[in-house]
Amino acid sequence: MTVFTAKKDDISIVLCGAAGQGIQTVEQLLTHLFKLSGYNLFSTKEYMSRVRGGSNSTELRVSSHKVSAHVDKIDLLFPLSREALKHVEKRISPETIIIGEKEKLAADYGDNTYDIIDIPLSEIANDLGGAIYSNIIIVGVIVSLFEIDRLVIADYLKKRFGKKGEKVVEKNIEAADRGFEIGSELVSSEKVIISLSKDSTVEDEIIINAGEAVALGAIAGGCNFVSSYPMTPSTSVLTFLAQHSKEFNIIVEQAEDEIAAIN
Repeated sequence: MTVFTAKKDDISIVLCGAAGQGIQTVEQLLTHLFKLSGYNLFSTKEYMSRVRGGSNSTELRVSSHKVSAHVDKIDLLFPLSREALKHVEKRISPETIIIGEKEKLAADYGDNTYDIIDIPLSEIANDLGGAIYSNIIIVGVIVSLFEIDRLVIADYLKKRFGKKGEKVVEKNIEAADRGFEIGSELVSSEKVIISLSKDSTVEDEIIINAGEAVALGAIAGGCNFVSSYPMTPSTSVLTFLAQHSKEFNIIVEQAEDEIAAIN
């Protein structure tokens, strides 16, 4: 049996799947959980140049030191569709740890193309109530690999999904627990070994995305008017400025289309 190890102080986690599989939700959850647990983090999204379809990926770079840029390497890969492996294949190296449903992923490549740590993602998700829980199961696997406290996960899921009702919260915590158990088994069997230092001061730092950073730069530069048409990934710039328009005396206009915004 192949043993997969990732004894590094700077680890790149990549999640890839079809649009609509909730990759960004996983990224958002993990970003906050890593921060709350004292890990340095930088994340970046990939956006396909199309309205629907294709594969999307997101990278979370977790490190023992401050990081502020994307890296091309993949240490841990979680592909959620067959197309995902093809989409990121140029970034996969012999050292890449691939975790997913082998039955689905290996069909197009043959059993010997990639070493895949098999997890019964669909089976567990269906037991819980449907494919919608697959993302949270993956969150549970990842946080377990990084030895993030189970209580931290449960508390954050309560805050994140609290408005959707107690039943939704309970189901998501159960899904995270199932994933956590899988991650714990991988660690105890030494199939995956991760060693990263934590920094307690990270817990007090703020999380900011690139759109918010651009908006803050505009405010610092004296911006008092913006006309824009919302479109990923620039929507967060317009949203942030609109939320703080009164505070900084900025007029924010949402145009009807791209041409109106330019004119």
